[in-house]
Amino acid sequence: MAACLEVLGADGTLLMPAFARDPNNADTLPNEDVLADAVLQHPAVFRSAHPAFTFVAIGPDAEALTSQVPFHYPFGSDGPLARLHQRNGWILLIGVGHTDNLSLHLAEIWADVPYVHRSTEIDMVGGARTTMLGSPECRAGFAKIESLLRQSRILRRGHIGNAESQLMRQQQAVSMAVTMLKGSPSALLCDDETCRACTIARRMSAEQVTDPS
Repeated sequence: MAACLEVLGADGTLLMPAFARDPNNADTLPNEDVLADAVLQHPAVFRSAHPAFTFVAIGPDAEALTSQVPFHYPFGSDGPLARLHQRNGWILLIGVGHTDNLSLHLAEIWADVPYVHRSTEIDMVGGARTTMLGSPECRAGFAKIESLLRQSRILRRGHIGNAESQLMRQQQAVSMAVTMLKGSPSALLCDDETCRACTIARRMSAEQVTDPS
């Protein structure tokens, strides 16, 4: 974390997810646990108040990126990722691929693919449960964008320590993903026939394409 903050300098801000981890859910972000925990211990950290999809930030824009985040569509137009987009921020993937590129969820919402309107039940403080709109689902298909990002020279590759890493402008990556999804709403869904989330999403996408209205 110290190295990241040193590179960003006094004018830069570090933003990253710090979601609650479910040991039975493989679709979490385990490779980022150590860094997220280090950020959470920083005395100047700001943390968004979403009960399920929390972001943490350090730097001059940290409060603006994480304050008053929406409960519904947490990766949408008024969430931390969209605020990063407004600031022409960067995406840095350290030791992980685009299956952990959460900004592609923002692209799904901005492309208005039909499956982004799904809902899920969220546990609230005190044990209550409520319905959240805009539930993010499977990310396994996000890997499909990498070759296009490389061909477009949007992607920079290198190593941070021993970890293979990728760096790109968020605006460019999101723009390419939106273009893909506008062309085909199922473009970033995974091809695993046993994936219930993507099977349903693909069906919803097909129904939208064939709807004469």
